[in-house]
Amino acid sequence: MKAILIILDGLADRPWPQLDGRTPLEAAHTPNLDKLAAMAQTGLLQSLGRGHAPASEIAHFVIFGYPQEDYPGRAVFEATAEGHVLTGDEVVYRGLFSSVEQQGSGLQVMRRFMGADDDDCAELSKEIAHFEKDGVSCEFIFNTRQEGILFLRGGASEDVTDADPYIEDLPVIKVEPLEDAREPEKAAKTAACLNSYLSMAYRHLSEHRINKERVASGLPPINFLLIKWCGRKRFLRPFEKQNGLKGASVSTGLMYKGLAAEIGMNWIGTKYLPDWRDDLVNRLKLAEKALDDGYEFIHVHTKGPDEAAHKKDPALKRDVISSLDEGLGYLFESSLISDDNLIIITGDHGTPSGTRLLHSGEPVPLLMLGRYTYADDVKVFSEKSCVYGSLGRIEGKEMMPMVLNQLDRIKYMSAKLQPFNGIYWPKRLNEFELQDES
Repeated sequence: MKAILIILDGLADRPWPQLDGRTPLEAAHTPNLDKLAAMAQTGLLQSLGRGHAPASEIAHFVIFGYPQEDYPGRAVFEATAEGHVLTGDEVVYRGLFSSVEQQGSGLQVMRRFMGADDDDCAELSKEIAHFEKDGVSCEFIFNTRQEGILFLRGGASEDVTDADPYIEDLPVIKVEPLEDAREPEKAAKTAACLNSYLSMAYRHLSEHRINKERVASGLPPINFLLIKWCGRKRFLRPFEKQNGLKGASVSTGLMYKGLAAEIGMNWIGTKYLPDWRDDLVNRLKLAEKALDDGYEFIHVHTKGPDEAAHKKDPALKRDVISSLDEGLGYLFESSLISDDNLIIITGDHGTPSGTRLLHSGEPVPLLMLGRYTYADDVKVFSEKSCVYGSLGRIEGKEMMPMVLNQLDRIKYMSAKLQPFNGIYWPKRLNEFELQDES
């Protein structure tokens, strides 16, 4: 048996007056999701537990069966996806060219993504490519779309804060060592270096010819580098050894490409199509082919609901979900629904479509449909209905054990069958060999 995990990113939401007190999922036209819910076992998922608002990368990391404490930081995934070979000796940040204004001795974020020209950003990156203070060195390497990777070397610590407030009209954050830093002196030295580097970056970028020309033309200057998602490469057991299943991810974007690479999943990258229905059908067809190619766990991801919610328009998110539901009709047209497959549909987190919050802690509806599931009393796939589902309320760390159980692969937990004491029955056992008496 094999599993297909379909993640509708940012699916959960809150009720909104413009939707007559319903969530976008409740207001959407979802005959296929409702039909699936009526056939399946249902429940609620909270990736990191009640109330927590996870980012997609850490939600997926935990859902894929990895302990939260082993999470290396999103910048590691993105650096790997951009082709950087990380050794673990360096600390990395994601850097975003942005526009700020000085207010007193601080800086206010005015514009984040401005559609700045790649050539301009590449030229500006030369001004901030290298910096060193007290033995800690910084190197910024630009990639595209105003973004690059900032490398810290020389005994740098990853136990420091972001400078990016993530939202416009908020102040740039002072980089500080974490209170629970494992090596406080290194963290303090790293934070001091970064604050000096960012101050240098602001001054040098503000005085650059490109920005003087932009200001003269009425355009916002590209005069700061917001940094976030600090991390360091860690040893992560490959997905197949961690979970006993050969895995693949049908997804889009640097983060998913890098996450797949870091955990040894095959990445089946695809570009988004203009229509959400057509796009999801395409992804399901790619998943179908991956099953035929021998993969046993297929992750299918769409960012549709999350992207719509970030536009802060509940009706738009409703319509995107309706379109994705049409795409899910392919499950009934294909051979994907069968006793040989476990279908799982859920989201990674909530994304509220009417507040300033980036993500929220609302539970996400969940359904599982396979050979050993049964139809519970839930007939509608929504946040409210799935409260009554037979799966109950689960956390992300419980997803892979539940999958392995449904696939007849969960191990009798008293058994020690291999040096790595995983939770699954190994496909092959290291056989005992008779030895000569001596």
